[in-house]
Amino acid sequence: MRRPARAILLLGMILCVPAMAAPAEGPALYAPGRYLVDSGATKVHFHVKALLGSYDGDFLVPEGAVTIDAARPDRAAVDIVFPVEKLTTGDASIDAMLKGGSFFDGEHFPTVHFAAADAPLADSRADTAIPGELTMHGQTRPVTLSIRLIGVTPDEAPGLSVLHFAGALSVERSQFGMGFARPFVSDKVDLTIDAIFRRP
Repeated sequence: MRRPARAILLLGMILCVPAMAAPAEGPALYAPGRYLVDSGATKVHFHVKALLGSYDGDFLVPEGAVTIDAARPDRAAVDIVFPVEKLTTGDASIDAMLKGGSFFDGEHFPTVHFAAADAPLADSRADTAIPGELTMHGQTRPVTLSIRLIGVTPDEAPGLSVLHFAGALSVERSQFGMGFARPFVSDKVDLTIDAIFRRP
C-alpha cells in the first residue's frame, strides 16, 4: 500500500475513535434490573407560599424502586412511597398541623405515593417528562414529573449501579382534598426532587 493511501486510512481510523468512544446517552446508560431507592439519601423538598412568608419542608425516608425490564430497555416502572410521618419542616408545631386532619391526615392516609408504569428513561442532556399518578390524602391524580439524570454519585465506582436524579413537580393541593387555609396559604405546591437509586 502506498504511503498516501496508508496515511488516509490511518487518519480515518483516528477520526472514528472519538465517535465510538463517546459516552452513551439514553437507554444504553441503564442496565436492566431493579434499582432500590436509597432511603437515607433521597428526599422531596416542598415550598408553599403564604400571605406572610412561606412553608418549606421535606418528605424523607421513602421506599420503592425503579425497575427496567430487559424486554423493554427503553422504559421503566417507578413505584415510590413516602411516609407522611417522616414529613418535616424543622418546626414541630407546623409538622403536627401538616400531618393532622386539616392537611395530610396521616392517621387515615399514612403515605404519599408516586407510580409510573411506562416511564421514559431520563438522560443528562435535557429534562425528561415522566407521566404518572400521585396519591395524597386518599386522592389519586395524574401528574408529570420533570426529571434529569445527574449521574453516578461521586463516591461510587464507575458504572451505573447507582443512579442519581434531580427533578421538579408542581401540584394544586386542593385537587387532593387539602384546600384548608386558602387563600392565605397558596394552593400551589412546588416540589423539587433529589433521588438516588442503587441496584443490589
